[in-house]
Amino acid sequence: MSNTEDCPCGLAASYLRCCGRFIELAAPAQSAELLMRSRYSAYARANRVYLLKSWHPDTRPELDPSELDQGRWLKLEILTVKPGLKKSIVEFKAYYLEGEVQRCLHETSLFKKVKQRWYYFEALANS
Repeated sequence: MSNTEDCPCGLAASYLRCCGRFIELAAPAQSAELLMRSRYSAYARANRVYLLKSWHPDTRPELDPSELDQGRWLKLEILTVKPGLKKSIVEFKAYYLEGEVQRCLHETSLFKKVKQRWYYFEALANS
């Protein structure tokens, strides 16, 4: 996957102009929604290091980056966003293949802002 291809997150931009600026260039995401999109793109591009770096230090798992899910990610849908100054909630559906079966991760996630940078904090609800 090249940096000029469409971004996996679904926005109409190239990867480098969209989520790649956060993942590859370490720019801070300006909102929890953009961080959520960049985390999805990191899953899609198998960038486990970014996934851990974008996880809040208080809830970040003690995992080797290779231990995170290796599924094939297909599509992201952002359902609702409840923005805030220090906390934000993003509800999304992420579609992926597990073997040859398509699955959907439906999650409502809490994000927290620390020193001008958003972090994934925890899942509030799953289905």
